Amino acid sequence: MIKEELFGTLFVLANRLQVLGDRLDDQISTKQWLLLAVLLQNPERKSTLTQLSLQMGSSRQNVKKMAVILEEKGFLTIEKPEEDKRSLVVSPTLTCLEHLKSREAKEEIFMESFYQDFSEEELVLLKKGFDKWMHNLAMMERQYEEEN
Repeated sequence: MIKEELFGTLFVLANRLQVLGDRLDDQISTKQWLLLAVLLQNPERKSTLTQLSLQMGSSRQNVKKMAVILEEKGFLTIEKPEEDKRSLVVSPTLTCLEHLKSREAKEEIFMESFYQDFSEEELVLLKKGFDKWMHNLAMMERQYEEEN
């Protein structure tokens, strides 16, 4: 029973976190923020849509939709590189970087509230559990790809 409860709770938690996170900023949604966070983890601060979709665990089509919206808002540039006209490379703009900088204090308060009352030991155990889930999901994805 606990496995089913945890499984369902993950979806509820994700939905509630997204709704609350969307209230944090009227310029970008939580999912758009995730796209930007993944993009900015790249030392070159640019990535292809395919790379972003793999890292985010989302479809390339959904990532492209978000990137186009962020480009329209002036937060991203989307370009076709000379060496591969089939791919699209996404880069943050100065406007994007400034906007993210302006919300750092809000994000810090948000994170402190979200992790309130968690001990360091609990966080480490939670991280280990999530790492195991990510590993299991990768194995399951490969298995389902082979079957189809």
